[in-house]
Amino acid sequence: MKKILALVLVVAIMASLVMVPTVQAAEYTAPVYDDVIETIKKVNDYWITNHRNDVGSAFWERGAYNTGNMEAYFLTGIEEYKEYSERWANRNRWTGHPSNSQPNEWTWGYSHDTNSKAVLFGDWQTCFQTYADLYNLDEIKSDSKMERATYVMEYQMSKSEDEFWWWADALYMVMPTMVKLYNTTGNTLYLDKLYEYYNYARELMYDGPNGIPTSEAGYESTARLNSGAQFSDENDYKYLFFRDARYVYPLNPIPGNETTKNFWARGNGWVFAALAKVLQETPDNWEYRQEFMDAYLGMAKTLKEFQKFDDKGNGFWTQSILAHNYSCDPGYNPYGYETSGTAFFTYGFLWGINAGVLSEAEYLNTALAGWKYLTDVAIQPDGKVGYVQWVGGEAGKAAVYDNTQDFAVGATLLAGCEMAKYVGGMQGYFYPYLQRRMVNMVGLKIDAPYAFTGSNVTPIDAAPVIVNDRTLVPVRVISEGLGAKVEWDGATKGVTVTLGDKIVKMNIGVNKLQVITVVEWNGETPVNVISEDKIIDVAPTLINDRTMVPLRAIAEALGKIVYYNDAYKLIIVGYKNEVFQKSEKAMEEMLANTLMAGVRPEKNPYYANLLQTPAELTDSKIIRAVSATATAEPENFNAIYMSIDGDPSSRWGSDREATLIVDFGTAQYMEKLCLSIWRGNSGVRTTKFDLYTSVDGVNYEPLYSGESLNTTEFNILDCGKEVRYVKFHGYHNSENNWVNVFEVVGYGEGTQVETNLK
Repeated sequence: MKKILALVLVVAIMASLVMVPTVQAAEYTAPVYDDVIETIKKVNDYWITNHRNDVGSAFWERGAYNTGNMEAYFLTGIEEYKEYSERWANRNRWTGHPSNSQPNEWTWGYSHDTNSKAVLFGDWQTCFQTYADLYNLDEIKSDSKMERATYVMEYQMSKSEDEFWWWADALYMVMPTMVKLYNTTGNTLYLDKLYEYYNYARELMYDGPNGIPTSEAGYESTARLNSGAQFSDENDYKYLFFRDARYVYPLNPIPGNETTKNFWARGNGWVFAALAKVLQETPDNWEYRQEFMDAYLGMAKTLKEFQKFDDKGNGFWTQSILAHNYSCDPGYNPYGYETSGTAFFTYGFLWGINAGVLSEAEYLNTALAGWKYLTDVAIQPDGKVGYVQWVGGEAGKAAVYDNTQDFAVGATLLAGCEMAKYVGGMQGYFYPYLQRRMVNMVGLKIDAPYAFTGSNVTPIDAAPVIVNDRTLVPVRVISEGLGAKVEWDGATKGVTVTLGDKIVKMNIGVNKLQVITVVEWNGETPVNVISEDKIIDVAPTLINDRTMVPLRAIAEALGKIVYYNDAYKLIIVGYKNEVFQKSEKAMEEMLANTLMAGVRPEKNPYYANLLQTPAELTDSKIIRAVSATATAEPENFNAIYMSIDGDPSSRWGSDREATLIVDFGTAQYMEKLCLSIWRGNSGVRTTKFDLYTSVDGVNYEPLYSGESLNTTEFNILDCGKEVRYVKFHGYHNSENNWVNVFEVVGYGEGTQVETNLK
């Protein structure tokens, strides 16, 4: 699909800036969809291949990369991308900053040191975005994946301070985290505090409406100007963010451009991308949403104006957005190329166009010029992303062709995914994207026997029906799918639904809903409420012993939005008026088909073995565990979870006799079981162990007793029965007292792996 657009660039000469190079009338051609997908794969495959054993820490650099990697997974369904992020999450123990200090000792000042106590520093909270995405993709949820994230963020939200986001980058590092945790937990405090912290950040460093006040009296937060900085001039708004309070005009000017406001490109890239993510995942009826939209639109207008071009029409932004002559070097970077800011801006523009937020006629050329820079200049033939400014907090020396950084790779992947959607819509296996989009939503289809809740397809015993031109839905499916508690009183034929601060009461045959808003709770007891009766034209009724209620009545009573597609008879109860963008319409067909058939589409078969994972761990019938416990864990770098993390290079280790119990989440048929044991192919070492299986975790049956092989890393045993729990009891190995397990997995019927341990 090609869209050819004529672009005539008229570039002004600004008094305090050097002239921006003028580009002659140029023709930008939108890329072909397949080429965009190949670019995404080339970039991400290069990064993963060269960092397969260096997944990195939970700090912001690798956290930002993983946000792009997960977007590539959502769009393409390439399982290796998800596996890489899972390996990273597992290596970092699904935590941010690893401090074991007490919460009252936690700080939020800058620190990359894992020995500090900077748990509340936002750069350590970026990782929670990916943890939430991975958690929501799991068909069988493992709460341990989100335990640290929710504990840290909810402790932070319990504090009275508002100054956690004191630098521009924090808006990308944490705003999407809080939105994802809201949609994962249903806790509205995440949205309340998101707005509070954002209000502080913009009053501290935003040069636009509701930003740095025009006088001291304008502050609503605890933000204040640094000495020497100036209040805003509403006649000179640039609609951009200073890096932090130290850069508010005229502090820390760009040398040679002292009268020009100093707006750092990558810092504003973080903000522009963050605003796009917040707008994508916050409720359309959220009272503060428009303020985020206004900031996004203001930034878009300014960024379009200050895009720079080289003599081939490649569009980019220099490190200091308004000072085009800064960070240029005539010897190796005469134009001032910089990729990280440019990639984030390109992503932000493409998202806005795809979402219908930005005018295609006005902004598409900006996005296409940015994509041309990324593909023609920044991305090298082997997939390496170059011209990335070094890690730092401000515009600095010119970037070089060979300098790459993980966060810029992530930004490039974000831009690529939005470009793919723009030129080709949703194609191939994009089921993970559907799962992500449906978090905190319930999908149903008239007369269909399945529902989409918790990002999964589940059977229901009462399908939605149309009666007298009214759509009736099963109240329990809708309510519990949104995280509500449902209670049935058989004596009164009454139903009570509790979701957050909303309590909805109804009775079979009565045309009324009692909607209670709880103002104050005493434990689980409401002590201050506002009650309202809503008359409905169709009363709750029993159909096949299931309570059915009018769709819009129950949804609106719970504060939710109903989306309905008449062509597919598709119902989505959630938080968006338009759940799918124009470019995402194929997801509706996929969802409708899934709700009728009850099965997910076939996975993407693309597999390049980027992680060099052994065949035993990539077998198509593999069954992975969801959690593990053990009686000993003497080393946190050889932790228990490493026995089930899918990473053959990490292991659980105990220096004594110990028991490891692995839980597969549900009882399921396992044709074979596999144990990967350290130094199994050494020709020398064997490990003495007993192996048991169980369905209920109480009654265990012996499966094997003896020694492991010393000719292979993978010990494959016949099983042939229903299993949920596997218990490994290790005694010692033939060289010392240690027992070390790399991986415990099962295989379903039809597995290709062969038994080697009898």
